[in-house]
Amino acid sequence: MGNVLTTTRRSRFMNRIVMFATIMAVMATSVMAQQADLRRMVSVEGEAEAFIIPDRASVTIGVETEGSDVKKIKAENDKRVRALFTALKALGIDEKDVQTSNLQIEPVYNYRPDSKRELVKYVMRNVVHVTVRDLSKVEGVVDAGVDGGVNVLNSVEFETSKSKAMRDSLRIAAAKDAQRKAVDLATAVGAKVGKPISIAESGGFQPQPMYRAKAMMMAADAESGTPVSAGQMVVRVTVNATFELE
Repeated sequence: MGNVLTTTRRSRFMNRIVMFATIMAVMATSVMAQQADLRRMVSVEGEAEAFIIPDRASVTIGVETEGSDVKKIKAENDKRVRALFTALKALGIDEKDVQTSNLQIEPVYNYRPDSKRELVKYVMRNVVHVTVRDLSKVEGVVDAGVDGGVNVLNSVEFETSKSKAMRDSLRIAAAKDAQRKAVDLATAVGAKVGKPISIAESGGFQPQPMYRAKAMMMAADAESGTPVSAGQMVVRVTVNATFELE
C-alpha cells in the first residue's frame, strides 16, 4: 500500500515538473517574440528593370465555321485548317511549333417564351497556337492564315528566350537597390542598417501582346502584308526587404 502511495506521489510530482517546464517555455517564447517585435526595423522596396528585344512570337489563330449541318461545317473547318498547316509548313514553321489549343463543336439554341429551346445552328472552332522563332515570319503567318480561310485572331504576343537569365540578373540588382534605399533611410535618421530580416521577390513581367482581340473575326478580303512591329519588352523585378536598424 505504501509503495502505491509513493508511486502516486512521484507521478504527481513529475506531472507538476512537466507542467512547470511547459509554462516556462511558453513564457520564454512570448518574451522572445515581444523582444523581436521591439526590434527597430526598416522595410523597403527595391526595383530593377531592363529593355530587351523580343526574339520570338506566339500567334494564336483559328477557324470558326457555323451552320445547321454538323458534318458540313466540320468538313469546311477541316479544309481551312489543313490549308493553314500547309501554308505554315511552306513558311518553314516546324511542326513542333504548331499546336492545336482549342477544338470544339457546340450547338446554339434559341430559347422561346414557352421555355422550349430551338436549335439554331452549330458552331465549330479550331484554334491553333503557333510559335514563330523568326520574327520576320510573323507577318507571313498571319497573312497565310487569312489566305487559307482563318477568320479568328486571338493574339500575337512577343516573347524572349532570355527572360530567365535577365530575371536572375535583375533580381540581384533589385536586392542591391533595396539595400541602398535602406541605407539612405537609416542614415537620414542617424541609424545604421544591420542584418536582413526578410527578403522576398514580388512581381515580374509578362510578355506584352502586340495585338489581342478575343475571337475577333478578320475580314476575308483583308489587305495582304499585315503590319507587325515587335518593339521592345520591359523586364521588371521587384524585391521587398526588411533590415534591422542598429
